Amino acid sequence: MPLEEWDPVRKRYILYRHPDEQTRDCKRSPFELLPRRIFLDTNVINRLVQWGGQVFEFEPIPEGLDPVVADDVEALRHVLHGLDRTGIELLASSKMINELRNTPDDTLRHALVSYGVEFLRDRIPEDDHQFAIDFGRRFVGSQFVASLPHAADQELIGHAIALGCDTFCTCDRKSIIRKRDRLKLPIRLMTPVEWWAHTKPWAGLWS
Repeated sequence: MPLEEWDPVRKRYILYRHPDEQTRDCKRSPFELLPRRIFLDTNVINRLVQWGGQVFEFEPIPEGLDPVVADDVEALRHVLHGLDRTGIELLASSKMINELRNTPDDTLRHALVSYGVEFLRDRIPEDDHQFAIDFGRRFVGSQFVASLPHAADQELIGHAIALGCDTFCTCDRKSIIRKRDRLKLPIRLMTPVEWWAHTKPWAGLWS
């Protein structure tokens, strides 16, 4: 079931049927707490490339697609719509490129790496980027992320913290999201669906 209702007559999504619903969500997700500087996990970049038409061009999401993937794709469609008017910053690190290079499929790997390189281009000053890389390396195994089973996830979260991000967006519900309550971090960990839930009540400001 889609996250939001599409109105075929008005050719737009109907986010709220009643003002009280929006008021409730505004109280739940205050404007001042909106994600502003967001670090994208490698799996989010993967979603953007594999489902770019659905995210950026609003192509139909295929029926029968895994419901979790479908929700992520739709959520990314919503949060990235009108991004240039929001002041939101999207960041990643060069470690993402190394992870994308491990993609088995040749065609997909080329598309992912090309997108990743273009995404990173001129986005972060070199000194800041190097600081993030060094910080992430030292962050691995620390008490702050010891509950996470994979060193690569620990390192990427370290990069996000070093770059001053307020949010780390990931599709990894099993290894990261499920364990986030055990972590003590100065950054929020959320899925694309949760990111959209935080943004939805304010989306009309830049639609």
